[in-house]
Amino acid sequence: MSLRKLRNECEGILDGVPLPNPFSVEALCRAISEMRGRRLYLHVLTGQSGQGAACGAWIATEKADHIFYEPQTSEYHRDHIILHEIGHMLCGHDSPGARGGFNPDSLNGVLDINTAKKFLFRTDYTTREEQGAEMVATLIRERARTLLPAPTEPQDRWLRSALGVDDA
Repeated sequence: MSLRKLRNECEGILDGVPLPNPFSVEALCRAISEMRGRRLYLHVLTGQSGQGAACGAWIATEKADHIFYEPQTSEYHRDHIILHEIGHMLCGHDSPGARGGFNPDSLNGVLDINTAKKFLFRTDYTTREEQGAEMVATLIRERARTLLPAPTEPQDRWLRSALGVDDA
């Protein structure tokens, strides 16, 4: 699938998602939770390190969605990881049995991995699902650009500038 077609598909998915104003990832999570009629929890992901390690995960159980994110990164990157996992949710991605290479201890006892109905974790961007989730995260950033507060951490300002999303 071409990048243009993927972008158009993801734009269509996001057309039904209202962005909170002022924008924050936490406010978006609340809005998506309400929209889906399910609780959405954010958790720190630990015990994942090295090449191929997950920096984010989405686990859907019978009653709730759980997004896990890498804590040892900038706030901007953390938010992007969360937006990427939201992308999986909004696209309806499902990868049963894709648990190889994931350390369940990184869930910190928050939930039993065996209760997962859907389970996706992010290590690279080579699959169509990963590219779709990344496109959704990027499009949310684009749409929320005027609603985002100015970055406060120097590395966040640098990263936003390098990605061409800095308003300064």
